[in-house]
Amino acid sequence: MERVFHPIAGTDVEPARDAQHVEHERPEDWGWHHEFVTGRQVGGWMTFLILGLLLTTTHYNGAGAVALISMMVVLLIGLMWDIRRRHTQWGS
Repeated sequence: MERVFHPIAGTDVEPARDAQHVEHERPEDWGWHHEFVTGRQVGGWMTFLILGLLLTTTHYNGAGAVALISMMVVLLIGLMWDIRRRHTQWGS
Protein backbone atom coordinates (compact mmCIF):
# COMPACT_ATOMS: atom_id res chain seq x y z
CA MET A 1 0.00 0.00 0.00
CA GLU A 2 1.15 3.46 -0.78
CA ARG A 3 0.69 6.26 1.78
CA VAL A 4 -0.90 9.46 0.50
CA PHE A 5 -0.18 12.76 2.24
CA HIS A 6 -3.25 14.90 2.84
CA PRO A 7 -2.48 18.38 4.19
CA ILE A 8 -4.56 19.57 7.12
CA ALA A 9 -7.13 22.19 6.18
CA GLY A 10 -6.59 25.67 7.53
CA THR A 11 -2.90 25.43 8.36
CA ASP A 12 -2.03 28.65 6.54
CA VAL A 13 -1.40 31.57 8.87
CA GLU A 14 -3.32 34.72 8.05
CA PRO A 15 -1.16 37.85 8.11
CA ALA A 16 -1.79 40.22 11.00
CA ARG A 17 -3.86 43.28 10.22
CA ASP A 18 -2.73 46.77 11.05
CA ALA A 19 -4.43 47.94 14.27
CA GLN A 20 -5.34 51.29 12.72
CA HIS A 21 -7.26 49.72 9.84
CA VAL A 22 -9.60 47.45 11.77
CA GLU A 23 -13.11 47.55 10.35
CA HIS A 24 -15.83 47.75 12.97
CA GLU A 25 -19.12 46.13 12.09
CA ARG A 26 -22.41 47.21 13.53
CA PRO A 27 -24.59 44.45 15.00
CA GLU A 28 -27.35 45.33 12.54
CA ASP A 29 -25.04 44.40 9.68
CA TRP A 30 -25.00 40.74 10.67
CA GLY A 31 -28.60 40.45 11.87
CA TRP A 32 -28.62 41.37 15.57
CA HIS A 33 -31.49 43.78 16.20
CA HIS A 34 -32.89 42.81 19.57
CA GLU A 35 -32.02 42.13 23.22
CA PHE A 36 -34.69 39.51 24.16
CA VAL A 37 -35.75 41.53 27.21
CA THR A 38 -39.16 39.94 27.68
CA GLY A 39 -38.05 36.46 26.72
CA ARG A 40 -35.22 36.60 29.23
CA GLN A 41 -37.56 37.62 32.06
CA VAL A 42 -40.31 35.13 31.13
CA GLY A 43 -37.81 32.29 30.80
CA GLY A 44 -36.18 33.22 34.10
CA TRP A 45 -39.44 33.30 36.03
CA MET A 46 -40.62 30.04 34.44
CA THR A 47 -37.34 28.41 35.46
CA PHE A 48 -37.78 29.78 38.98
CA LEU A 49 -41.27 28.26 39.20
CA ILE A 50 -40.12 24.90 37.82
CA LEU A 51 -37.32 24.77 40.39
CA GLY A 52 -39.91 25.56 43.07
CA LEU A 53 -42.09 22.71 41.85
CA LEU A 54 -39.11 20.37 42.03
CA LEU A 55 -38.95 21.07 45.77
CA THR A 56 -42.26 19.21 46.18
CA THR A 57 -40.69 15.90 45.09
CA THR A 58 -39.29 13.36 47.55
CA HIS A 59 -35.73 14.08 48.67
CA TYR A 60 -33.90 11.35 50.58
CA ASN A 61 -31.60 13.85 52.20
CA GLY A 62 -31.37 17.61 52.40
CA ALA A 63 -28.67 17.97 49.72
CA GLY A 64 -31.17 18.09 46.85
CA ALA A 65 -33.33 20.67 48.56
CA VAL A 66 -30.31 22.80 49.46
CA ALA A 67 -29.10 22.72 45.85
CA LEU A 68 -32.53 23.66 44.47
CA ILE A 69 -33.01 26.48 46.97
CA SER A 70 -29.52 27.86 46.29
CA MET A 71 -30.19 27.82 42.53
CA MET A 72 -33.51 29.57 43.12
CA VAL A 73 -31.82 32.25 45.23
CA VAL A 74 -29.14 32.87 42.60
CA LEU A 75 -31.78 33.03 39.86
CA LEU A 76 -33.95 35.37 41.94
CA ILE A 77 -31.01 37.72 42.55
CA GLY A 78 -30.23 37.72 38.82
CA LEU A 79 -33.85 38.44 37.86
CA MET A 80 -34.14 41.27 40.38
CA TRP A 81 -30.83 42.73 39.19
CA ASP A 82 -32.09 42.58 35.59
CA ILE A 83 -35.35 44.33 36.48
CA ARG A 84 -33.48 47.05 38.37
CA ARG A 85 -30.95 47.46 35.55
CA ARG A 86 -33.72 47.83 32.96
CA HIS A 87 -35.53 50.48 35.00
CA THR A 88 -32.43 52.53 35.78
CA GLN A 89 -30.69 52.43 32.40
CA TRP A 90 -32.89 55.19 30.96
CA GLY A 91 -32.40 57.41 34.00
CA SER A 92 -28.62 57.62 33.68
